[in-house]
Amino acid sequence: MKIRNLAATTSVVAITALVLTGCSGGGDTPPAPSDGEVSGTLTGVFSSIFQDTYEEIAAAFSEKYPDVTVDFDYQGGDIAQLVMTQLQGGTAPDILTSFPGGDPKDNADNVAPLAANGLILPLEVTWAGDLPEAWANDFTYDGEVYAYPGALQPLAGIYNQTKMDELGLSIPTTLDEVLQLCADATDAGVYAYAQGLGEAAAGPQMFPFAQTATLLEQEMPDFDEQLASGDITYQDSPWVDIFEIQQDLWDAGCFGEGALGRSREQGGNAVAAGQALGIVDVGAVLATLSAAGPDNSYVVAPVPANNDGETFVTALPGFVNTINAKAKNPSAAQAFMEFLGSPEASAIYADGFKSVPVLPNDQYTPPAELEAFAALIAENKGVSLPTLQTEVQATMNQQLQAMFLGNTTPEGVAESMQSAYKQ
Repeated sequence: MKIRNLAATTSVVAITALVLTGCSGGGDTPPAPSDGEVSGTLTGVFSSIFQDTYEEIAAAFSEKYPDVTVDFDYQGGDIAQLVMTQLQGGTAPDILTSFPGGDPKDNADNVAPLAANGLILPLEVTWAGDLPEAWANDFTYDGEVYAYPGALQPLAGIYNQTKMDELGLSIPTTLDEVLQLCADATDAGVYAYAQGLGEAAAGPQMFPFAQTATLLEQEMPDFDEQLASGDITYQDSPWVDIFEIQQDLWDAGCFGEGALGRSREQGGNAVAAGQALGIVDVGAVLATLSAAGPDNSYVVAPVPANNDGETFVTALPGFVNTINAKAKNPSAAQAFMEFLGSPEASAIYADGFKSVPVLPNDQYTPPAELEAFAALIAENKGVSLPTLQTEVQATMNQQLQAMFLGNTTPEGVAESMQSAYKQ
């Protein structure tokens, strides 16, 4: 089985940011020399959402390196914009929060453009060779590793297992079973999937993205290359099949009444309240569901897109960590990145992010809700998001809404995406 790196320049950052709510040229900055002394103050900037996780890692790091004073800053809002502003203003700390992959030509907080513009240092870490091949390109540039990869979160079905058990229903493993679940849910006075289809920036795309792992990647793994060369179009690809499934789901009442006026937050609340059985979204939503419905148990499962039982799961790395090329304490920064890749720290990181470590880790035990996802990743059945240009992604969301209103067709959605595509 061929699993290709499909890290999206736009899609990964857009989805992760929605959930987690002048550059110098070159790219040839050498690693800072290490004199073996790890001391002084180590600074970093991270999302305040995950402060507890980073503080736990920092405490463990301090035990190993007692001569280092850890001084981390935690910020809300757009962390990517903050990091870019700090880099441009010369005020960035030693350790940065960044995003995977990216286009080297962009000016963005992604690994590739940061490395290409000489803004981050290559890492001197022993775990570099352990990066899984399927994801390696997300964290490397020009043959060198530039980022601690963090963890993979699913883009999959997140089910209220307590409600499913109450109704005697099972998580579907085929597309026909998905449609049957929709019918069974309606009969029970609830609905199957609480998609926030009214949230135009992201809501409509979640179900299709979850099914690209099985249909697009497995049936046409070189789609991106063919599209770029002009040998194929969106309307001549499995994207149309994926949109036809969305139309079938809509017609079957899978999304319940008022879906086009529903936000993703409202959808999550409906699942937590037992008004809906599940939602197709990113794994970070698990924390929201658990907080809203703490007495429920939840399970993450891949979304079937066919009836042959061979289902793959869409996964995406979220935040990654990089070293500022102008770090004041590069030795401590390199030591911290080495420590992040240790089984102990990677397990803490994954637990805090409700995700599965990218690096193989025999000290990590997934929680019950992530067991199926972790097993698929271990079986190399995890697939990255497809690459969509910004305008193409926006067009897809808008046109899916139009399709549900009866104003276009699956083929029409694909044709509009093709019109928005820039060769």
